[in-house]
Amino acid sequence: MSKTSINIFVNKKTVSSNDRGFNFGDGLFETILVQEGRPLFLQEHIQRLHKGCNILGLSKPSETIIKKNIILSIGKAKNCVIKIIYTRGNSEYGYKINNNSSPNLYFFKRIKRNKFNFNKDKKLGISNYILKPNAYLSKIKHLNRLDQIMISKELENHSRFCDMIAVDENNHIIECISSNVFFVTLKRNLNPVFYTPIIKSTGIEGIMRNKVISYLRNKKFEVKIKDILLNKIHLYDACFITNSINGITFISQIKKTKFSSYDLLYNILKQYIYST
Repeated sequence: MSKTSINIFVNKKTVSSNDRGFNFGDGLFETILVQEGRPLFLQEHIQRLHKGCNILGLSKPSETIIKKNIILSIGKAKNCVIKIIYTRGNSEYGYKINNNSSPNLYFFKRIKRNKFNFNKDKKLGISNYILKPNAYLSKIKHLNRLDQIMISKELENHSRFCDMIAVDENNHIIECISSNVFFVTLKRNLNPVFYTPIIKSTGIEGIMRNKVISYLRNKKFEVKIKDILLNKIHLYDACFITNSINGITFISQIKKTKFSSYDLLYNILKQYIYST
């Protein structure tokens, strides 16, 4: 760990107008679900934050600092969401980095009151916004999220969809706005086979995505990580999306392709189904 001092802010309502995260998106974030006072998959979130620090050249906050301040941020809450934002610190103006500036580490709490509702009628739209490759910054949760914002803006005009699929320039499915996507093939008397897009030069390998992959493989299910063309989704029998806050959400339809087999998949994946 670097000996650089870190400015820590817990549940603070304001941010300095000189913060480089506010001005330029110069930083990282993680969003962590807390259930019954326990942060889920905390180690994985910390590891991804540290990976982002290595790529952006930020000093890494220690696990001890992160865990201590998450507990402070949670307070007496039982079920909430903690958002960590870590920026390069403050600078007066321009892109030039002030090497004497200390990083800023923020912890924000949002109460989560979702009740379980196993709704089977969730549809995905297809975004017209094409994700461009950026191998250097892919896979980390940096603060530049204009791709996701543009797709979210598009979603506002389509209330029948719960999310939208984004594709790359080759029409390969990458992810949804803030979720990863899985497809499933089902054949009589055979175990289901799970498929999820490979994340290379664009997109995020979500914490829940990786948890589901590991869980399925430990249960001896076949999981294939591969390029999935948008025009091939009719070859699959089921679909679901994953997110570390919402868990697993089953999808009923994409374009003209309808999916089913929820009961079978529910029994396999129920430990990751929080709310829908």
